[in-house]
Amino acid sequence: EVRAHWKSTRSMMLTIAAAVPEDKYNFRPVPEVRSFREMLMHMVTDTHLHIGYVGGVSREESERLTRKYANLKTRAEFLKALGESYDYGDKILADLNDQNALEMVTGMRGARMTRVSAYLHALHDIVDHYGNLVVYLRLNGIVPPSTANRQQERQQQQQHGEGHPQH
Repeated sequence: EVRAHWKSTRSMMLTIAAAVPEDKYNFRPVPEVRSFREMLMHMVTDTHLHIGYVGGVSREESERLTRKYANLKTRAEFLKALGESYDYGDKILADLNDQNALEMVTGMRGARMTRVSAYLHALHDIVDHYGNLVVYLRLNGIVPPSTANRQQERQQQQQHGEGHPQH
């Protein structure tokens, strides 16, 4: 279940990041908030950080691992880095099992928590930022991919007469 939800968030984040054209990566809704580009950079580093806690990786080690992403510029580089952050999560989660899920680790702000709780924090953070990015897309007239897919499925059902009561 843990890995299935991780895979689902990977799909959500990569498709939403890919839905924005590169010329919109510097968009920010208001001057006080991060640009789309800055949000993606935050996602890359935060995903490493939060999922790292699941594996007992320290904040310092996670920061060392993400230094290589400091100078990302292109959309392709961001998509690759975001994918790599999920690959890292796959590696960490491959070692999570019934025997060690309740082991204590140090999480965000030094809090002691179980490995599975650290995972839930990681998932919560990703979903929170996904919601932020949906707003960025909407403000640029882009329908988020998950919504577009649902709309397309409904249209196909209507064309085939599915979903309507029989008379």
